[in-house]
Amino acid sequence: MKLSIEDPRLTAYAFDEIEDANERAEIERAIAASPDLQAVVAATRETGDLLIAGLVRENAPTLSEFDKARLSQCAQPKLIKRFAVNLRQQWHFVAGLAAACVAAAVVWLPKLQDSPAEYAYHQAEQNAFFAEMQPRADSAMLMSKMQPSRFVISTRASLKDRLSNRLQEMPLFNSTDNKRDLSDAFKTTSSATFMVNTHNSQSTLREGFDAPMLPSAAFNTESYDPIEETDFRSPLVAPLSTFSIDVDTASYANMRRFLQQGQLPPSDAVRIEELINYFSYADAPPTDSLENGGDPFAVHMAQSTAPWNAEHHLLRIALKGYEMPWAERPASNLVFLLDVSGSMNDANKLPLVKDAMDLLIRRLDKRDRVAIVVYAGASGLVLPSTTANNHETIAHALENLKAGGSTNGGAGIELAYANAREHFVEGGNNRVILCTDGDFNIGQTNRSSLAEKVEVAAAEGISLTVLGFGMHNYKDDMLETLSNKGKGSYAYIDSSAEARKVFLQDLPGNLFKIAKDVKVQVEFNPEQVKAYRLIGYENRRLKAEDFNNDAKKAGDIGPGHSIVALYEIVSRGAALKAGSVDPLRYQAQPLVDSKPDAEVATVKLRYKQPEGSESRLITGSVQSDSVVTFANSSEDFRFTAAVAAFGLRLTDSEHLSEYSYREIESVAIDALGTDPGGHRSEFTELVRKAESIYRGRSTKPALR
Repeated sequence: MKLSIEDPRLTAYAFDEIEDANERAEIERAIAASPDLQAVVAATRETGDLLIAGLVRENAPTLSEFDKARLSQCAQPKLIKRFAVNLRQQWHFVAGLAAACVAAAVVWLPKLQDSPAEYAYHQAEQNAFFAEMQPRADSAMLMSKMQPSRFVISTRASLKDRLSNRLQEMPLFNSTDNKRDLSDAFKTTSSATFMVNTHNSQSTLREGFDAPMLPSAAFNTESYDPIEETDFRSPLVAPLSTFSIDVDTASYANMRRFLQQGQLPPSDAVRIEELINYFSYADAPPTDSLENGGDPFAVHMAQSTAPWNAEHHLLRIALKGYEMPWAERPASNLVFLLDVSGSMNDANKLPLVKDAMDLLIRRLDKRDRVAIVVYAGASGLVLPSTTANNHETIAHALENLKAGGSTNGGAGIELAYANAREHFVEGGNNRVILCTDGDFNIGQTNRSSLAEKVEVAAAEGISLTVLGFGMHNYKDDMLETLSNKGKGSYAYIDSSAEARKVFLQDLPGNLFKIAKDVKVQVEFNPEQVKAYRLIGYENRRLKAEDFNNDAKKAGDIGPGHSIVALYEIVSRGAALKAGSVDPLRYQAQPLVDSKPDAEVATVKLRYKQPEGSESRLITGSVQSDSVVTFANSSEDFRFTAAVAAFGLRLTDSEHLSEYSYREIESVAIDALGTDPGGHRSEFTELVRKAESIYRGRSTKPALR
């Protein structure tokens, strides 16, 4: 038998994959007679060992629910079989397995985590690795045949088993769920296939090469704080529901990004209150001016039957902020804190940052000041604080920004706040605007420490607005925490259209505040209410005693902001399918109050003036005779309910019953109203998209 160094059977022999004894004997004789073949086999085995060693050393994060779902999809035997057939047809790819292993092992080396010194160490280690393995790569003749940024390793039998065993030892397997998911994937595939892409994990190898895509820990590291849906509660056990308002909208735009990519978002990425508050509503602003002692926002309450359960009621509590004329706004001292690290080098990151900042600058004038701080491996002041009417100077500074390096977010935050303090405007709008994907990987990366810094600055009167960008390495949990502690808003920019919404349509509300530390507390009457639950706001819950504690911080509201909360209520006479508790021994069992105007709940709100330290109280009540049928409720009520139902559907809420995407879409279409900006119409398209993705799956997904 004659073999060349490019023959794929050498790779199969090196990993003990030749099952036919006669064929194996012939290959062994050919290898014994050729020093070149012996060298290729030795290099293949050695680099396979190096790959396994690299996998073991990799400090891989725990798989998110989203990654588990993608892994499960990619483990379909038919896909793997088709991939294996194509791989045999593309035999010259297999011939270079040794060099592919080299490149993949380098990609899997531990990522930079702590300091520039450690970065230098890893760089030296990788350079030495390449120097050692280059002769083997040359002998395999792979580098000249493959696109250098894309590599495939596909093996069977021994290497598959060895990788499976090694994966059991990795940090990836810290949780039982991850261990089961990956173990099942290896059991159900005829080959262990990995795609490693040094630029974009969604790219394909080449035209006609159909390879299944597995999530790479290096490129799918998005992280979200867990959300546990609130169940129904009895007012006999917990009569008070207390929470902080939330003006953020990031979850909606991020959810839209997933759907437009053909994927249902992970459940923890869906914060229902942010979906609801993404939209403007026609609730009236306060009638009394602030100068005449009026409140900075008006409170509206309405009740209707729930569209997904006619026996339940929905209570809608809406806040509408005072609509400040642009000419009356206070002077601004703004510091743009821009992430220009290598992770921001995509088209949907730094270029969008520049577009967003340019839109904002053109709304400012000589009363305002702007500074630009950037950070990557180190931080720097790109533009000292200057008056905002110098549009060309500011635009030039933005245009010259380039992405590259690691991400030292902590150093950038310190420099930005130092600049904001230096140019502090008494009675003005002092604010840092952070634009990033949140992937801080060197310097101070601890979320609690960074949150403490921005919280201290917020107490000094310097707010933080957070704008998130990008995908794959997006750190929503970090950015949500920083915005909450920084007393500002949090938006996700997935397009130029979203940048226009944030900085043109919603600019006053996102940039200024008319009230701070706004809290809501609802007391339910057990004579009228068997159970209730707040939809959304899981990360904004407060203890009952926090409501009267002025030292306890809460969310701020800006001019024109619309903020809505929905309660689902089970009346005394209605059935409750959810879990219940035994009758209380020491509490008097309530009698149903049959009066038509009986109170269902008392709603209280507390807020402080932007420069105040003592809260003011607003109180209202909800009567039982105010419930209307869902069909007769207002357009805003019905649209709010549709958005809430959509969030519940995406997260597979057990409380939504069988209420479908089509029913949600029908309600939303009927409640479009005037629809300024077309955002409600876009929502109906997203509902259709979600239904299409859901129906396109062969089985009901584990996460939605």
